[in-house]
Amino acid sequence: MKDKNILLTPLFLRLFIPFGVGYFLSVFLGSANATMAPMLVTEFMLSPSDLGFMSSIYLIFFGLAQFPLGVFLDRYGARATLAPMLLFAVAGALVFAAAEGFAALALSRALIGIGLSGSLMAAFKAYASWLPAERLPLVYSVQSLMGGLGGMFATRPISVAFGLFGWRQVFVTLAAVCLCSASLVWFVVPNDRPGGAVKVDSFVKQLWKMFGFFGDRRFWLVAPTVTAAQSVMFAFLYLWVGPWMLDVAGMEVSEAGMYMMLAFGGAALGYFGNGILAGWFKSRGWLTWEQLYLLSGVLLTFVLAAITLINGRCAAPLWGIVMFLSTMTMISFPITRTMYAGDEVGRVLSLLNFTIFLFSFIVQWFIGVVIDLYPVSEGHFSPAGYQMSLAVVVVFNLASCIWYYYGMKRDNSR
Repeated sequence: MKDKNILLTPLFLRLFIPFGVGYFLSVFLGSANATMAPMLVTEFMLSPSDLGFMSSIYLIFFGLAQFPLGVFLDRYGARATLAPMLLFAVAGALVFAAAEGFAALALSRALIGIGLSGSLMAAFKAYASWLPAERLPLVYSVQSLMGGLGGMFATRPISVAFGLFGWRQVFVTLAAVCLCSASLVWFVVPNDRPGGAVKVDSFVKQLWKMFGFFGDRRFWLVAPTVTAAQSVMFAFLYLWVGPWMLDVAGMEVSEAGMYMMLAFGGAALGYFGNGILAGWFKSRGWLTWEQLYLLSGVLLTFVLAAITLINGRCAAPLWGIVMFLSTMTMISFPITRTMYAGDEVGRVLSLLNFTIFLFSFIVQWFIGVVIDLYPVSEGHFSPAGYQMSLAVVVVFNLASCIWYYYGMKRDNSR
């Protein structure tokens, strides 16, 4: 296989098209709540903490599903794992479309989270099995770009669709699209990884080994920075950036939608650019993957601090930069991939993904809890609540960067 033309090979397209659609749906359905928040608050009479909890249910179930997912990926491969899981997303979208209360909304978010939890990790596992290791940062970037595009479509485009057809009909249609995605994975993705079947440990033993990575120093060197950065992205892009535009920046819904699209555009650019820039910087001897990873985390912390201090309309364009920098930390996945053996990749990457989504759940819900401590004025949540919650997020990101810096320094001195 000629590496330079890898994106044009039939094998890559057999992997990219099904997995790309799956990851597009993952971010699209995860992010839709940011656009839907005003409608859901009005129709279901949700408080800020209710809204934060309901939306973050997606994140926690997405994260919890990483444990069986990691084992299934290493035992059965990406195709046989992801296609059945996507059926949960079909059910979740239908439950959401028929929801009449908070419980149904929460159940639907849980089902969608489980169903889409394997979209990115299955893709990464399949790419790692079938494609040259040195091309993985580029391939991961192209795959991740589909998530960024999914987020962009979850802003103004889905708002228009809600206006034309109603949000319930839109989710019925999305259920059908999820079913088509499952079919693509089942019928198009190659059946097995190269080398054929191999003898594997029992499910319980593999799961136990996966838990064992929690005690691995290598894992905890990398995990905090990407966890802090991605928690910002998921907490805000999946819910709070839309309300922030309305409540802190004082925008109308249409204008807020445009700025949300700008934020998602930053995420899409970061998703696509992290692997490409990592390879470009490394080839010129400017930055290693690890240095770029740390730099992204540090710059993200500074921009978040600026938004926290400004806490007003002038800070709105900075959200695009925040999302770009937070997704640049996705270089952590190929970094982690180089640390572990091939038969451990599915589990360790899924464990990293679990850690990210667990903290994303905590951060998204925490923001709602903090905002709930402040009074609501004329239908708007308090800007002071957003500012206080963001200040805590800034400290979390700063601490993670310091941890990684001293971890790298310690390892390099050996």
